[in-house]
Amino acid sequence: MNQKWLNASIEFEEALNKIVIPDEELSDVEYVKLTSEQDLNEISEIGGCYWIWTNEPIVHTMHKHPLPKRFENGEVIYNGIAKDNLKGRIKAHLFSSLQDTWSGISVDIYTDTDTTSHRKKACSSTKNAKVPYLLEDKNHRPIKDKETLKSLYLSKVERDFIETVDTSNSQIFFRNGINITEDKHKDYEFRVYFLTGLNPHYMEYIEAKWRIFGMPRLCSYISGR
Repeated sequence: MNQKWLNASIEFEEALNKIVIPDEELSDVEYVKLTSEQDLNEISEIGGCYWIWTNEPIVHTMHKHPLPKRFENGEVIYNGIAKDNLKGRIKAHLFSSLQDTWSGISVDIYTDTDTTSHRKKACSSTKNAKVPYLLEDKNHRPIKDKETLKSLYLSKVERDFIETVDTSNSQIFFRNGINITEDKHKDYEFRVYFLTGLNPHYMEYIEAKWRIFGMPRLCSYISGR
């Protein structure tokens, strides 16, 4: 191979190693505490990268990779980028409605089996179905039955619904996003750490590279959406 390109590759690697990213506790990243939709006004309607932190006891994970460490009695449960409207993206994640079809974070389950929007499975006995996991002694147990599903942090309505479903023949799905003003979530703290106004390539690099500290539990893919 032409030595010119080998040298260029080395220079590229050296340049990448100099790129600064936030630390694992996001100590130098701005954040906003969200309690109502009004608080979204503190987030710009431009592109940005973001991290969703909470102290709500979410116990399932959508992948088998190591998780970020907890800090301030909570953890980052999701990180991503919005290329054009960060405020709108966060609204879809944390102030969703039952009718939303955009794929938000997966915490609550639908209590209506007739829902036909885009959905991620919360429980399925189907072979090779992509389901979430419970992390037990460093082992990932797939959620294949209602007894395992009931180990999640659930409301009474969700638990009652699970009892009505025969999970040997049916699948249960996650709702698209959550609404943090609902009773299940309102007593917990939700923060959004964010960076805006950056070069889009830099944002993509930050999103992926920060995961050296661990992949947030509600992310489905090691990189990208």
